[in-house]
Amino acid sequence: EEKKYIGIVNIDKNSYNVRRREEGFREYIQTVQNAEVVDSVNVSSNTGSATTGAVTMLRNHPEINIIVGFNEWTTLGIGYAVRQLGLSDKVRAVGFDTNVVSVSMLETGEMDALVVQNPFSMGYLGVENAAKLISGKSVPENIVTETRVITKDNMFGESSQKLLFPFE
Repeated sequence: EEKKYIGIVNIDKNSYNVRRREEGFREYIQTVQNAEVVDSVNVSSNTGSATTGAVTMLRNHPEINIIVGFNEWTTLGIGYAVRQLGLSDKVRAVGFDTNVVSVSMLETGEMDALVVQNPFSMGYLGVENAAKLISGKSVPENIVTETRVITKDNMFGESSQKLLFPFE
């Protein structure tokens, strides 16, 4: 099995959500045989900064064969970096969140997978649990909302389409 050399592009370490995403990812990677985080970079939460950070990382570490972003902007940045450097056949790119550009990157191969949240579920469960708290009821410490890994292979399925294009 080919060794997995991983690069991480993330935003400001003070952002709780993306910091926790990276911590969870690193914890999981420690359990994966033959996988190693080679480098990580923190960038500003915008596409330009994320692209520059990803391009620099990929140039400095040509062994990286997986690159991961943890929000919409780092996802776009790693997709643009893979495109700019012509690495879609060599580097697997995994991002978090979605927009029309990252979805098109799935189709063209600059992105290999998107972890997509369910905004309806997040809103519904948020309001439901706020109402419970207001009425004096307890709520769980962790509330799990649906996420789905979307790839080129499953992106056209109905359940994936509902998350990628929530128009209804």
